[in-house]
Amino acid sequence: MQRRTRLLKLTACLLVLWQGSPAQDFQFRAEVPAVPQPGYYRILLLPSVLGRLNAAQTDLRLYDDKNREIPYLLTKNQPVQQTQFKAYELIGKTITPRVATTLVLRNPAKSPIHSLGLVIKNTNVRKKARLSGSNDAKTWYGIEDEYELEPVASSATTSEAKILDFPLSDYEYYQLEINDSLSAPLNILQVGYYTATARAGQYAEISGVSFAQRDSSNRKSYVHIRFPTLARPDKLMISVKAPSQYRRSAELAQRRVRKRKRAVSSPFFETVQGFELNSKDSLHPVYVSDLQTRDLYLIIENQDNAPLALETVKAYQAVTYALAELKPDQAYHLSFANPSVGRPVYDLVYFKDKIPANLPIVQVREPVATPTAGVAPPSFFTNRWLIWGALGVVIVLLSFLSYRMVNEMKSR
Repeated sequence: MQRRTRLLKLTACLLVLWQGSPAQDFQFRAEVPAVPQPGYYRILLLPSVLGRLNAAQTDLRLYDDKNREIPYLLTKNQPVQQTQFKAYELIGKTITPRVATTLVLRNPAKSPIHSLGLVIKNTNVRKKARLSGSNDAKTWYGIEDEYELEPVASSATTSEAKILDFPLSDYEYYQLEINDSLSAPLNILQVGYYTATARAGQYAEISGVSFAQRDSSNRKSYVHIRFPTLARPDKLMISVKAPSQYRRSAELAQRRVRKRKRAVSSPFFETVQGFELNSKDSLHPVYVSDLQTRDLYLIIENQDNAPLALETVKAYQAVTYALAELKPDQAYHLSFANPSVGRPVYDLVYFKDKIPANLPIVQVREPVATPTAGVAPPSFFTNRWLIWGALGVVIVLLSFLSYRMVNEMKSR
């Protein structure tokens, strides 16, 4: 019995050793300059850093001079479009029970509008409505006669917005009449409109980009855009030198290879983004996202026209920061580039609202290859012969234990 227990323990140890995993190594390292005072900083990540991260961008780590991991937050400065509700001046609201609700609102600037937003308390009632316009609030002209106000309900708030679309109009006054003959009136909190404001993103140029153009007999031009290393371009800027007037369909694509039977491969282009090149613009921006590549192809449809002569092709990456708390008496560095590393889990994500908005910036230095990257020291875990030998020993021991147990059961 004791012998069997010892054998079981030995087998368990071998299994634990066999299931062990090698340490996580990063292929590149980038130094972070010293900071003048303690506090939170925005560490500006170069395109040469972000381009080498894995597909999910989970393999970035910040360490201090004692190799302790420092929590950080990754932020990307991309274009943002914000929508805001603005209320109109409500100059009249009349509720006639079992008849109608009449709202009169004013558009003082007489701005051309094509929609109204109604903020309504959650309801499951269906209504009919009509809209008219006026310049003196006395004589009304019909705009829309058959609105169907569907039930509105929000699971997050007690009210919801309903948008009413109509032909573009510039009346100073608008009158909305809601039919209440079949049910109680709706609780309308506000009437207004939505405005959209765009905040431009910030971009850093990816250096070392080159391109070569080949004009094909199939009336297309193929421009091969190459990056010096793996890159994540968020925007391309294309400049055309000649001719002076042009309008061409174009697409940004990646070259792929489709494998077929009998080891035959067929190359093809996978479209990333379609757009138009037009001489009315001197520079042509092309926006892409979630793209990691070493090269791209710009394919231009020439039809019966002479090929375009490109002047420049530049690539840019959205400015990205790692937000972290740094101290002046310590040295920091970034380690990155390991496809097998998962996303870090930090408490800092729960306190990002408490971090100041305008933090000082430090720019990480150019990355260098880690000396031991890709050269794993010989060990049990990297020697496949040892692994297979250990697996064989485990199988033999398990077989022996099973045989002994069956014999003992028979003898009993």
